[in-house]
Amino acid sequence: MKKNIIATAVAMALVLPVTADAAKVLGDELEVYGKLHLSVDASDTDGLNANKEDISISSNSSRLGFKGKHKIANGGMSVVYQLEQEVAIGDGKDGGSTLVTRNSFAGLKGSFGQVIVGYHDTQFKTVGSKWGVFGDSVGERRAILGAGALSGNKMNQRGKNALMWTKKIGNLKAMAMYSADSSKTEGKIDNNDNVMTSVGVLYKGKGIPFYFGAAYEDWDNLTSTIGATDGYRVMAGYKAGFGKIGFIYEDITSVVADMDRSVYGVNGVFKLGSGLDIRGQILVADDYQGVANSGATKIGLGLFKKMDKQTQLYAAYGQTDNDINAKYQGVDGGHGDEVKTVKGGTPNSFSLGLVYKF
Repeated sequence: MKKNIIATAVAMALVLPVTADAAKVLGDELEVYGKLHLSVDASDTDGLNANKEDISISSNSSRLGFKGKHKIANGGMSVVYQLEQEVAIGDGKDGGSTLVTRNSFAGLKGSFGQVIVGYHDTQFKTVGSKWGVFGDSVGERRAILGAGALSGNKMNQRGKNALMWTKKIGNLKAMAMYSADSSKTEGKIDNNDNVMTSVGVLYKGKGIPFYFGAAYEDWDNLTSTIGATDGYRVMAGYKAGFGKIGFIYEDITSVVADMDRSVYGVNGVFKLGSGLDIRGQILVADDYQGVANSGATKIGLGLFKKMDKQTQLYAAYGQTDNDINAKYQGVDGGHGDEVKTVKGGTPNSFSLGLVYKF
């Protein structure tokens, strides 16, 4: 029965009007939306594989979602919900055994802001996402930002079993999340020894070219791969007619030694006209916990062409230059095909991609 309902909704979406963000099936009550992001990559792991140069077909956080809101007749509030699933188009896998492998929740919206429960990006992750300019391509930020020198991408998470509040106050958006148990509970009572808390703010002025974001996150889950870890991110940028430039700083303290380090970065988007822009990004990780020569630098370069409101083509390049005691990946998180390496390696990827949103 549930499969029939979903199939009917998708079929109706094909013939009903499409808004800028989604196809309205039942007005605001039910909207169907999605994003298809596919690329052809040429990657070099620099020593990890016998055949170190390979061609990959990658599906990069492609997704299908259902969302909506219902205005309550009395009370001045609305019910809001979202169900979002990753779809790995390249190999036919659905990205998981459940429907909700991406941000999925239900809650209430009113004068108090919005309160939801479910599974959602943390504020720490959100601030990094707002700063990044490569959107799940091989130039993506997560190979360094939120990653360990040996253990890879860790601090770009979604909160499980989460209670989240957001509210816009003028040009400022305040956000807070509490995860009652940051592990998979599978129907068991949440273990409050495994809590995660995350708070943050985003600022984007109307008519003012500056934007700003900051977040703090704390994990108490000693049994997870993150362990007892806390960190903060601060980003700021300037946006004008030429494009935009942005800066970010991250500091993480962790029982996982290779996570205990700082990162700073800068990026920019420069418009060339007719929907074409050139992008660049640099992230630098310091040595972790006093271990010499354990840092890395990642560069991202890209040429992006916006064909119309829903379609984008791009060519992108990413490269990570590791010190001899680090093995940050060339691509890690967001992009479907990751590019790992060995200590001291310089993994890199060149990619041609297509992004289509509906």
